[in-house]
Amino acid sequence: MSISETFPIEVSKLKLELDTTCNKLFELHETEQINQAFQVVWNYSEKKTSASGEPYIMHSLRVALIISQEIRLGKNTVIASLLHSLYYDELLKEKEIEKLFGSDVVALLNGLNKISSLYTEKISLNSENFIALLLTISSDVRVILLKLADRLDNIRKIKKFDPEKQSKIAQETRLLYAPIAHRLGLYHIKTELEDISLRHIDSEAYFSIARKLKETKKEREKYIELFSDPIKQILDEKGYQYEIKGRPKSVNSIYDKIYKKDIDISEIFDLFAIRIILRNVPLEKEKEDCWNVYSLVTNIYSPNPTRLRDWISTPRSSGYESLHTTVIGPDKRWVEIQIRTARMDDIAEKGDAAHWKYKESGKAESHEDWLRNIRDILENKDPEAVEQFQNQGQALEPTEIFVFTPQGDIKKLREGATVLDFAYSVHSNVGNTCTGARVNEKIVPIKYKLKNGDTIEVLTSKNQKPRLEWLNIVASSRTKARIKKAINESLFKQAELGKEMLERKISQLKIDFNDQDNVRLITHFKYKRALDFYQDIADEKLDLQLVKEFLLGIKKEDEIKQIETQELSAVEYVPQKSSGDNYLIIDKNLSNIDYKLAQCCRPIPGDQIFGFVTVDRGIQVHRQNCPNAKDLFSRYSYRIVPARWTDDSKDSTFLAEIIVTGIDKIGVISHISEVLSKDNQVNMRSLAINTKDGLFQGFISVFVKSLSHLDTLLVNINKIKGVLKAERLDKT
Repeated sequence: MSISETFPIEVSKLKLELDTTCNKLFELHETEQINQAFQVVWNYSEKKTSASGEPYIMHSLRVALIISQEIRLGKNTVIASLLHSLYYDELLKEKEIEKLFGSDVVALLNGLNKISSLYTEKISLNSENFIALLLTISSDVRVILLKLADRLDNIRKIKKFDPEKQSKIAQETRLLYAPIAHRLGLYHIKTELEDISLRHIDSEAYFSIARKLKETKKEREKYIELFSDPIKQILDEKGYQYEIKGRPKSVNSIYDKIYKKDIDISEIFDLFAIRIILRNVPLEKEKEDCWNVYSLVTNIYSPNPTRLRDWISTPRSSGYESLHTTVIGPDKRWVEIQIRTARMDDIAEKGDAAHWKYKESGKAESHEDWLRNIRDILENKDPEAVEQFQNQGQALEPTEIFVFTPQGDIKKLREGATVLDFAYSVHSNVGNTCTGARVNEKIVPIKYKLKNGDTIEVLTSKNQKPRLEWLNIVASSRTKARIKKAINESLFKQAELGKEMLERKISQLKIDFNDQDNVRLITHFKYKRALDFYQDIADEKLDLQLVKEFLLGIKKEDEIKQIETQELSAVEYVPQKSSGDNYLIIDKNLSNIDYKLAQCCRPIPGDQIFGFVTVDRGIQVHRQNCPNAKDLFSRYSYRIVPARWTDDSKDSTFLAEIIVTGIDKIGVISHISEVLSKDNQVNMRSLAINTKDGLFQGFISVFVKSLSHLDTLLVNINKIKGVLKAERLDKT
């Protein structure tokens, strides 16, 4: 590549440096393409300057140098780094770039723009979600590395920005980009990002720590050398193959320890720190050799017993293995020592317990295989490897997506989540009334599937209600549970409304209406559940005029079926009990007349009763509060005979029917059966259950001893979680 004499000096200098780097890394035809990209940028921006006053192209050149020198990516990424500012500012069109440099460069630029456009005002509240979003939003790792390079140049030149912009860049860098660099194994970039951002966030603390480190640097280096010499000597004598590394601390790492632990810099144990790595140790001897080295070191320097950490005998859950101790060195200074084998060190740096995971308390990362591959590629410094690594066969397949609210809050959703999932994640009331959303300023329906980085504004209507078909739209089981709950609540509200409408209609008709009439109504209109019957009345799916006609019809029919009026003779009868039954006394002195318990009200001991003399069916015994009692007393009072229970009734059982309604969930029916079975005096005759839309209605026939016995049974059933109501049923 040649340098034009028309370039400003600062541009020429950077261009020469880029030429030199690219000539070493790439083939001639590749360097020609990179030079062509530079010329395109220069032609568009020759007379343009940035906000800081420097030539517009300078930032792009510096990013290209970071990409080629410090991260070592390939030709297309270098070209994209040169073009990215022009493309972001819409000075260069996509078609033109694709024609000159191909679709791969266009894809990199589009990915970079997508990341750059993310809302980061609330990053301090959502930094972990932002990091996860950036690691999943692009299928190409080079996009993330491009963004890191762009941010590294911005932080290096942070003084060129206005104070407000400086603060934003520093906060974003510290909370977002430094952790990403750490995860990717770019430790030198991570440290620089942290230290420079700290310098602007808390300059007083930064310069205080930096000054102390600078003042003591030579002293510390000399001290570590003095400290290590006796250890090297004894390890050599014992024939160990090893490497001893000093572990210099960054300003930011010291700052974190000072402020997280509220201690003085002089109290930081690992301000002086070394790592002893044993080479060529057989797996079965690793533990033994590490402890032997520990013994040799602590024979030289006295250890602090409270600072011993044995993650060899008991590795961390993340897989991290190492032996840590802190000893008192010369001049009574504390020095932290880490002892491990090369295998342990490799796992700690690259494996399941990668250093960035260890620092974050071993939190699991769903992308660790992907990140490990990237880390290996970056450490190998092979430009072609990353250029070819476009995640083919290794693509990141996120199980989660990250989206934004209009206010900039970030939410984590399951992959495949729809607008409806998002609405319910905001609030159940928002979900219940959701009609659609505005996604990235475009109106979409509730079933629209969201993508990483989408910004969603939910649209609602007070007339909207949850529907059963919504269960097929949402991806989250939690959302489905919320929809079911809302539907059930809505069903009960509608059923209550329908019941009120029916009661008003009956009141207008001025007719007697009892539970038996209600059952006959529900049966006639072919409903299995009263809930559905009432709901259809509320929804006007069942015409109340039809209900009226049926009620009037059955009332007329009942009158026709009433026992014909007959006068009874005045003959004195001898009191008589039914053969085999000794639990009733009929006090009217009626002879040769059998008696039966009326089916309409099924009296049991404890009920107030009376007898009614029929023509051919003997005496029927009714409850005083029987739905038919009022009519019998008013029209046939001369056929009413007193009746009462005897003490012998306590030794018999009587059929009673119970109706139970509740929420259909696992275990409810078994709990009801358990209550019945625990009562030794209860004999269940039948149990019939109908279920629909998450609710059930049960009809239970049981033999009980008395009314008080039945009441106790109903109380116990009503206590069961999920049972809405259990009551006695009078059945015609």
